[in-house]
Amino acid sequence: MEFDRIFSSEADVNAFNDVVRQVDPALPDGIEPFSFLCSHLLEHVLNHLDLHPHQLLADLGCGRGGPGLWLVRRTNAALIGIDFSAVALKHARARAADQTAAAQFLFADFADLPLDDQSVDRAVSLDALQYADDRIAAARQAHRILRPAGRLVLTGWHPRTPGDQRLPSRHRHTDWPHVLHAAGFTAITCHNDPVWDTAYQAIYRTALAMNTDANPGLASLQGEARRRLATAHLLRRVAVTATRS
Repeated sequence: MEFDRIFSSEADVNAFNDVVRQVDPALPDGIEPFSFLCSHLLEHVLNHLDLHPHQLLADLGCGRGGPGLWLVRRTNAALIGIDFSAVALKHARARAADQTAAAQFLFADFADLPLDDQSVDRAVSLDALQYADDRIAAARQAHRILRPAGRLVLTGWHPRTPGDQRLPSRHRHTDWPHVLHAAGFTAITCHNDPVWDTAYQAIYRTALAMNTDANPGLASLQGEARRRLATAHLLRRVAVTATRS
C-alpha cells in the first residue's frame, strides 16, 4: 500500500514535517502532520470543534496521530483515531503511549466505522475524507457516530470554478456543504482564509526546493507538487463545520 510505504519513510526521516515547519515554524511541536496544515488553520479547527474536557473525539484519517493527540492534549479530551494505514496506526499508538494520552487507534474504512451509533462527541478529518470512494456515505458514518449536537470539522479544498477541467478529478466538483447536508448534518458553515491558501502552495514550493536523498515521502510530495502547483491557485482551502441535530 502506497500510504504504508510513505508513512514508514516519514517515521524515519520526517520529511513532510520538515517541509511544513519550514513554511510555518509556529506549528506546535509534536504535530508532525501529513496534511497541509498551518498553525492558523489548526487553531481554527480547535476553536470550531469546541471540544471540552472528558469528551471523546474521533479523528477520521488520523495518520500517525499528531494533530488528533494535540487537540485532545489542549482540551483534556479523549481520542479515537481511524485510519486505513496499518503503519500509520502503529506509529500513532506508540506516540500516544509516549504521551500517556487517553487514546485508541483502529484500522477501518471511512464507509464502515467500527464505532457505535451516537458514541462520540466530536469528529475531525484533516484532508482525509476526500479519499473516500463515496463521500456522502463516509459523511453519513460520521453523522451516525456523533451524539446529538455533536460537531464535525473537516478540511479540504473547493474549486474556485466548479467543474474546472484543469483540476484533478477529485477536486473539480467538490462541495463539502452539499455532501454534509446530504448526510443529515445541519448548521453547516464553510470558511476560507488566504493564509491557508498561501501555506498550501508554499508547502509545494518548499518541497520542490529540497533534495530528496531517496526519501520516498519527500519524493512523493515533490511528484504531487510538480503535478499540482500550476493549478493550486484554482482551489480554495476550506474548513467546514457541521452539527448532528
